[in-house]
Amino acid sequence: MGSYRLSLRPAILWTRKDKIAQSYWSLSSLDPTSANMRYGAFKASDDADVPYRLWLAEKPGGAILLLHGCCDYAGAFDDIAPRLVKRGFSCMAIDQRGFGASDSRGTWTSKDRMVADVRDAVEIFRKRAGANLPLFVMGESMGGSITVHTAATQSDLNIAGIVLVAPGALASAFRNKLYNWVMHTIRFFAGQSEIVIERNDASELSTSAAIRLLGDPMVMQSAHADLLAGVFGMGYDAVSAAKQVHIPALTIVAGRDDLISNACVHQLHANLAGRKSLFELKTGPHLLLHWRHGGVVLRRARRWIEAQLAQTVQLQKTDLRLAGASNQLPQSL
Repeated sequence: MGSYRLSLRPAILWTRKDKIAQSYWSLSSLDPTSANMRYGAFKASDDADVPYRLWLAEKPGGAILLLHGCCDYAGAFDDIAPRLVKRGFSCMAIDQRGFGASDSRGTWTSKDRMVADVRDAVEIFRKRAGANLPLFVMGESMGGSITVHTAATQSDLNIAGIVLVAPGALASAFRNKLYNWVMHTIRFFAGQSEIVIERNDASELSTSAAIRLLGDPMVMQSAHADLLAGVFGMGYDAVSAAKQVHIPALTIVAGRDDLISNACVHQLHANLAGRKSLFELKTGPHLLLHWRHGGVVLRRARRWIEAQLAQTVQLQKTDLRLAGASNQLPQSL
C-alpha cells in the first residue's frame, strides 16, 4: 500500500487503566502556551462518554467542530486548533466511536451512531462557545465521510458550511465489494486478530505530526477487520449521500493521495448539491493537515470559512436594507 505495510497480530485488550494512562500521556506532551485547551467528556444521547478537546477564542467570530481520520483521535488537532483560535475561531474536537479514548475503542458501532455523536457534539459546543456563532464542521479522511453524512441527514443543525479535507470516499461499487471481501476473508482466517498498519515513510509529514502518529499510544496502530469494513462502507455511502448536502462546502483534494482515489473524491464533490469550491494540492499526501506544508491547507480552509462569514454578513445587511425600504413605501389608499 505505498507508504504503508500491513500485517496481522493478536488483538490487544483495551482496558480502563490503559485509557487513563495513555490519555494522560498524550496530554502531557501539549505546549501549555499554545492555547487554553479544555479536556473532558460529555454524555452522548445513548449515555456513553465522548471525550473531547475544546479551545475557546477570546472574541470568536465563528466555531469549528473538527473530526479526525481513521485510527486517529482528537489529539490530531492539538497543533491545528490553536492556530484557528488565534484567528478568532473557537474549536472543538471529539474522539469518535471506536477510536481514541472512547469506551468502544477498536470496535465498529455504526455510521448512524457516529453521526448522532456529531449532533450531540454540535449541541454541546454551541452551549460552550455561544449559540449564535456560525458553526462549521471540518473533517479529514474518515472525518470527511462523517461530515457529509451529518450534513445530509441533520439539516436542522443549521451548520454554516463544511470543509472536507481528503475526505474518505469510495465511488466504485466494485472496490467496495472487493474491500469487504478482503475483510471477510481476514475475519474468517485470522479470527480476532488485528490488522497492523505500519507507516513506512513519514518524511512528508510535519515533525510534530510524525512524532505523534508514530509514538502517541492514543493513535491506533492496528484495527479489527470489522472496524475497517465499517469505515470503507461509510466512505462508499458518503458519495451518494453528498447529493443531499445543500449547505456550502469546500473540498480539498490531495494530489498524491496514497490511500484514497482522487477520482472518488472528485465524484463526491461533484455530487454536492449546494454552493461548493474545490482546491487541489497536486503534491499533497493524504494527511494534508499533517503535511509539512499543512499550513497552506489550513490557511485555504480558514480563508474559505471567512469568506462564507463575510457573505453571510453581506446578505444580512441586504435583507435589513430591503426590510427598511419596504417599511418606507407609501401605504395604499
